[in-house]
Amino acid sequence: MDINEATTHLGASFEHIAADGHLALEQLKLPAGAEVLDVGTGAGNFAIFLAMQGFDVVTGEPENDTTHYARKDWVANAAAVGVADRIRFQPYNASQMSFATGHFAAVFFFGVLHHVDEQERVRVFAEALRVVKPGGGVVFFEPNLETLEQIWVNDPGHPLPANPTDYMGTISAEEIKLKGRRMNIYLYRAGL
Repeated sequence: MDINEATTHLGASFEHIAADGHLALEQLKLPAGAEVLDVGTGAGNFAIFLAMQGFDVVTGEPENDTTHYARKDWVANAAAVGVADRIRFQPYNASQMSFATGHFAAVFFFGVLHHVDEQERVRVFAEALRVVKPGGGVVFFEPNLETLEQIWVNDPGHPLPANPTDYMGTISAEEIKLKGRRMNIYLYRAGL
């Protein structure tokens, strides 16, 4: 299934998610079939996009997440576009991941960091860099102003975007910033 067909099943926003996702993947140049981590499942759209690109995706959110963005029926969405077999859900807390050091080819936070408690963001960033392979990437997608204004129509209390660089702490990593269609994209590589 291509992006246009998936957009028919998943809604118009999927096309924008895919466009922004492609920008990051062009920079990462991940090997086919690589295992990647999608932090914050929600409706599963970013995990679905990654699976459609041929990656094996682990996705998850905290078991105790009760926000209206969590606990969506991502399995039905993934099945509708034929990629449910490439996505595995595992609940976890992004500030204390149970994954091995250097396990994933890349770690993605699509619209997630600004929802993480500010006191936890430095630890979340460090954990993401810990579980990514040397030379792999950690990618944060944070809403641009136009997207944020659209979100505020239905969710007026939605938080402002986060700038991941503010939460690097003492970590030294290469940073690439990209302007996406709907998101500002921040890509970090450590250990190069």
